[in-house]
Amino acid sequence: MNIRVETITPERATQILATQNTGNRTISRRHVAVLAEEIKAGRWKLNGDTICFNGSRLIDGQHRLSAIAASGIPVESLVVYGLSDDVFETKDIGKRRSSADTLSHMGLKNATRTSAALVMLDRYYTGRINDRLTYTNSMIVELLERYPDVHKSIHLGDNIKGLIPPSVLDACHYIFSALNADEADRFSAAIMYGAGISEGHPYHVLRERLIKNSMSTAKLPKPDIMALCIKAWNATRSGAKVRRLVVPHAGGTEPFPVAV
Repeated sequence: MNIRVETITPERATQILATQNTGNRTISRRHVAVLAEEIKAGRWKLNGDTICFNGSRLIDGQHRLSAIAASGIPVESLVVYGLSDDVFETKDIGKRRSSADTLSHMGLKNATRTSAALVMLDRYYTGRINDRLTYTNSMIVELLERYPDVHKSIHLGDNIKGLIPPSVLDACHYIFSALNADEADRFSAAIMYGAGISEGHPYHVLRERLIKNSMSTAKLPKPDIMALCIKAWNATRSGAKVRRLVVPHAGGTEPFPVAV
């Protein structure tokens, strides 16, 4: 076995994929696009992951090579040559490290909740709330640097179980806190415990809508629930009365609401 660090150019990556990539799994174009963006953003690191060859056959690394080719940027990688014929079935069977694992390794408490809230915050603030996005672990770390106080909005408690996705509640509290911290706390208490709200109050209308949704077999997606929360927040802030809250459907004429 021969192991060395090599600079893989886009041209070499393309040549390997064209001549030595046989019998591997189908390439995920979405995963390639994510890796290519990592390279372009400068987040690619020489981290010990390898590109492996069994003789002249590539047995591991086709997505990384495809990303290098797509990015147009050379990168350094560990390359392993001379693997035996019977190792292919042992590759890629381990558990992938999640973003929550990464945050936990950094010493962050409630890492799973925090990671999910960061994703919702980024989708909201970048206007991509209804887009299907993939976030790498390094992206999540960057989001934590962008929203360092997110831990203050992570709510723990059994009262929201099944009522509202924790990531939506936590993200909304963070967004609302930037506008009025006390009112943001009242919002969360109203949703979690039904505290301090009377019939007809926007938060009461929202909570009733969430309860109805929790009992439905066709649950609202997270962006829709977030939109309802923002509508209830805006109505409360303006003193408006609401009888019902309607979801702004993606692709429709009504834009996704912005908290004010």
